[in-house]
Amino acid sequence: MTHPAIPFAATLQHSCDTHPLDASCQAGRWRRALAAAAVASLVAAPASALDTRLLASGLQQPLFATQPLAGGPLFVVEMGGSIKSVLGGVPYDFLDIGVATPGEQGLLGLAFDPGYGNAASPGYRRFFVNYIDPGTLDTVVASYRSSADPLLADSASRVEVLRIDQPPGRTNHKAGWLGFKPGDANHLFIATGDGGSGYDPDNLAQNNGQLLGKMLRVDINRNDFPSEADRNYGVPADNPLAGTPGARAEIFATGLRNPFRSSFDRANGNLWIADVGQGEREEINFISASSAGGQNFGWRIREGDIRTPGIGDEDPGGLSDPLLAYGRSFGGAITGGYVVREAGSPLSGQYVFGDFVSGRIWAIDGDGSVQSMTDATELTAALNAGARGPLSNIASFGEGADGALFIVDYDGKVVQVVPEPRSALLMLAGLGLLGWWRRRGSAAATA
Repeated sequence: MTHPAIPFAATLQHSCDTHPLDASCQAGRWRRALAAAAVASLVAAPASALDTRLLASGLQQPLFATQPLAGGPLFVVEMGGSIKSVLGGVPYDFLDIGVATPGEQGLLGLAFDPGYGNAASPGYRRFFVNYIDPGTLDTVVASYRSSADPLLADSASRVEVLRIDQPPGRTNHKAGWLGFKPGDANHLFIATGDGGSGYDPDNLAQNNGQLLGKMLRVDINRNDFPSEADRNYGVPADNPLAGTPGARAEIFATGLRNPFRSSFDRANGNLWIADVGQGEREEINFISASSAGGQNFGWRIREGDIRTPGIGDEDPGGLSDPLLAYGRSFGGAITGGYVVREAGSPLSGQYVFGDFVSGRIWAIDGDGSVQSMTDATELTAALNAGARGPLSNIASFGEGADGALFIVDYDGKVVQVVPEPRSALLMLAGLGLLGWWRRRGSAAATA
């Protein structure tokens, strides 16, 4: 869709402290209690206090959504190779990339440089994509930059960052997530699947000489390979396998099957990795912000929290347990989400995730503690009863610049999770009363 060019661009003290039995003080306490109760009601029952707001519809196999700048466009990845920039509910053509699409191939990941909106940063207007090359069927990570119009990318700005050979004839387990740890503008994290088929037939996830089945970490503001056109990155010296003979130094963690969606907690830098299982378990893995990496999450020796059926590989010891695993009674393909950090959200501090097959959505504590599905709060019914109708195949979650939580429905829409209208009105009424009480207190204090 064509579009016009757009430039880039102390608590007051109440007199009740000294006169607590004053009638106005009693009324003030009542108003404050009502406001607190209104807010507490949202926290106490998050599932029933939720609704959805439609951000975009009519999309073709959307896989991811993000909003890098407050007040700026929403960007939506379509599996077929398009990125849409959405402003005011209207989708525009931001960038089209030629990709291979059979199976689980396509345009699979998008990450905006932390310096995207900062003209003084090397990452100004820069973003990264992860896709399958239609000619070679390799995984490619490349960077582009937006034009002066934030709704349109500069297709000529492409720089190939990294290319990974994929096993011939296999069209699944390509993962595709990309992301930056909060506070670190140099290092791009890249999730790779085991390359496809079933049970990782070449045991690539346990092979540290291969980049498949891993979480990678590269420096995108340095180039250690100036003579190689398809390697434009640096290898961090503090990566856990740097200097290990026979190992690829880009590797940060190993033993992953198909980590299709991961996320960093914007408040503390913890990394959450949702790994799609084979036939028994779906799992969520966790790397704390303080970790130097080096975790082995066990695939193909282990699937979730059990030994992989039919696989007799020796357990090398030292495997990292999943934070949470669930079986087929809950779903068949986990979709990783985010720890919600949006101010005032009923889900604040909760990690929200879903399942592509069952369409179910849950929330668990976002503190990084080991949990089970008995600890999870199911959100499916509340969100499906939202103003924008039911969600079907949960392809991804996304996050806004202000921490807003998005849900991407593979059938063609993106919604934002918001407070249910009645609950929101109650909260606003309570906050309004609280503000009025404070203003009255201020007037009394200065009278």
